[in-house]
Amino acid sequence: PGAAIAELSQANPALIAKDLAAATAAGARRALRAVGVRELLAICRRAAHLFATADLPVGGDGELQSPEAYVRQLSATCGLPETLCRFNLEKVRGVLDGMETVLAGLTRGLDLTVLDTGLGTEDGRSLSYVGQADALGAILPSNSPGVHTLWLPALALGVPVALKPGREEPWTPYRVCQAFLAAGLPGEALGFYPSDHAGAAEILQRCGRSLLFGDAATVRPWQGDPRVEIHGPGWSKVVFGEDEAPQWERHLDLLATSIAENGGRSCLNASGVWLPRPAAPGA
Repeated sequence: PGAAIAELSQANPALIAKDLAAATAAGARRALRAVGVRELLAICRRAAHLFATADLPVGGDGELQSPEAYVRQLSATCGLPETLCRFNLEKVRGVLDGMETVLAGLTRGLDLTVLDTGLGTEDGRSLSYVGQADALGAILPSNSPGVHTLWLPALALGVPVALKPGREEPWTPYRVCQAFLAAGLPGEALGFYPSDHAGAAEILQRCGRSLLFGDAATVRPWQGDPRVEIHGPGWSKVVFGEDEAPQWERHLDLLATSIAENGGRSCLNASGVWLPRPAAPGA
């Protein structure tokens, strides 16, 4: 057998239920919103720098993890080449550093003070902002670190997170949490719960909104639940029409990128190439 890379304690469902009880979750959200959106954006920028450059705590005995060690350990457990681990490190850093631009896109350019006040105006119209959840749950995968950019905006929007990391990839969400803590984010806004399927279900049941990543069997019980955004298996295809099928060789670069970009780990990677008729021999 190979050498152990790390040992990870497990959070049981009772602990998760205690942390995500309504009163506790509401208190965490109040603490986060008290910071204010402008300071939260500044915290995101500081966290971006720390995530990419700093030695951050890892484990419970005072150990520190450098960015280089993060890349090595991530590659060792999830199987992604170190080059792509560094690429995804930069992707996470870029989203954190550019969070104001991200929120501008999510809100269609609204004045972000509405997140603090709950009321505002836009082009003479009254606006109101009401959060739909006291915490965002995220049942995370192990396929690629870049997926963690999807839950990061919640913190800038003033919503705490409850994270269940993937079995082979606890490194990125843990390092992001440590970067946020070092940047000044209130600790009660961050929940990190390595757990089993029962723990994942507890997060999904307790959080007002959640992201769920998994295979078809994992996501099936939660399909149709309006609180849960499903990220199941990717079914992306490259489809050739009658006009381009005979010239498929002209599109080899597109095919290779669609299938193999990010090591083929992304949910958007193509899982098949569809033609209107059988390809010529040797194709």
